[in-house]
Amino acid sequence: MIDRIIIDNFATIEHISFDLGTGLNIITGETGAGKSVLVTAISTVLGDRADTSMVRTGSGKALIQIAGDKNGEEVIISREILSSGKSVSKLNGEMVTLAQIRKFCSDWVDIHGQYDNQQILDPENHIHITDRYHGEVMVPELEKLAALYDDYKAAQKEYDSLVKQETEALRQQDFYRFEYGYIKDLHLRPGEDKDLREQLTIARNSAKISSAVHTAYELLHESEMSVLTSLRKASDELDSVASYSDRIDSMAVRSRDAYYELEDISDSLRELTESFSYSDEDLDSISERLAVIEDACRKYRMNVEEILDYEKELEQKLDLIGNYDEEKKRLSEAASRKYVLLEDQASHVSELRHIISARLESAMVKELQDLEFANSEFRISIERSDEIGPFGFDSVEFLISTNPGEPLMPLTRIASGGEISRIMLAFKHIIGDSDMVGTMIFDEIDTGISGRTALVVGRKMSEISKHHQLIAVTHLPQIAAYGNDNYLITKTISDEKSHTDIEHLDDEGKVRMVATLFSGSSDSESALDAARELIAGTAIFREPLT
Repeated sequence: MIDRIIIDNFATIEHISFDLGTGLNIITGETGAGKSVLVTAISTVLGDRADTSMVRTGSGKALIQIAGDKNGEEVIISREILSSGKSVSKLNGEMVTLAQIRKFCSDWVDIHGQYDNQQILDPENHIHITDRYHGEVMVPELEKLAALYDDYKAAQKEYDSLVKQETEALRQQDFYRFEYGYIKDLHLRPGEDKDLREQLTIARNSAKISSAVHTAYELLHESEMSVLTSLRKASDELDSVASYSDRIDSMAVRSRDAYYELEDISDSLRELTESFSYSDEDLDSISERLAVIEDACRKYRMNVEEILDYEKELEQKLDLIGNYDEEKKRLSEAASRKYVLLEDQASHVSELRHIISARLESAMVKELQDLEFANSEFRISIERSDEIGPFGFDSVEFLISTNPGEPLMPLTRIASGGEISRIMLAFKHIIGDSDMVGTMIFDEIDTGISGRTALVVGRKMSEISKHHQLIAVTHLPQIAAYGNDNYLITKTISDEKSHTDIEHLDDEGKVRMVATLFSGSSDSESALDAARELIAGTAIFREPLT
């Protein structure tokens, strides 16, 4: 719902700022006073194309701001239009694109101009409008249908993906077999290249390593005063006096531990002296094996572990190629089962849609008769499509004949803007609570109507305003009388410039405004009496938004 509108330097508007009521807000004014400029400004801030020619002459920029709430959250939208051609939109202080503004406002504010009723003119929306008529019945069934549709599409996608993989895999089968055989024949093991490099390093330095190990072993164990012999003697000496001092006892323990540790090292060195024996043949064998592995690593640009993973991947692909027929059969059967469930639900939804559309047709004919389409016909064409979509297999389009003798035609071919607006109003009145748009703006919805029809249009707008905020630009007293809040737009000339202002009317101001719409003058007693009578007759319908 919109609470406040502020416009600066937009066309003839230098500055206006006004608050809106929650129910039916009526805006009137003389022709050329600026009613269309106001609606254009609102359309612009809500995402319409910005025309730099609308920047007031002599100003560098125009600024339009709207404040309100959406789903209980405060909303402030602004649009700044620079005379240079640029424009900036902001949502709650943050810069956003026009696409983001349009998306945000799509279920917040709906503007219905004389030729701007895109929702009902677009056949793609007709199915959604029909389903909303009995949403309490259709919504759960549509949700079930959408879930089944997603399940089926996921199953079909899995099957299609497998078929695509099979086609590609069959082309690559010989390559997979060659690669798998090549890697298999390598007989690789994890970390083998690292082990071979270590062996090669040791083999190339075996003499030096063997000498160092042998010398270390002799120093620890073999010589007359070896380290082990000396350490054992030192440990024994400390043991003999350990009972006299805790510190000596601790050092005796540590010396024994050191002895046993060095004894283990000595044993390991003895074993090593026996293992460092490499022939030229051993060196050649290690080098050749490492060369083979390194060639493979260079070929695949992988390490040994990655090559082994690739081998497993190739094995899985070859196994899958051999089992494609069985796997395709399984996935095809799964998709078929899901399609049967989807088709059954789509048929059920279609049956409900036919029942609902028949009721909507009857309701629309009655509404159209009230709106002075006395001999009109309205039909909802439902045709079955070849494919099932998320909303079923129905293709829905509204057909109408507004004059006797004329055939039913698609709603999109209705030429009169006034007729389109009244048809849209009929939909809004019937669907009512199902429409989630908080604010509706009607620009010149009264085009081509008068008298009793105008009263009916006003009453229906008043009824809609019990569930939605309405803003309506009109020149008919029969509609203006229904306003919960009435505004008068005026234009004056000062310093050779036009100035547009807007005034919120009190009760007496409303009477005078309606009288002016009757007779062109607010001073005519008969017009004033007629205005009071008309306003009194509409009072029962004027209740605030609930």
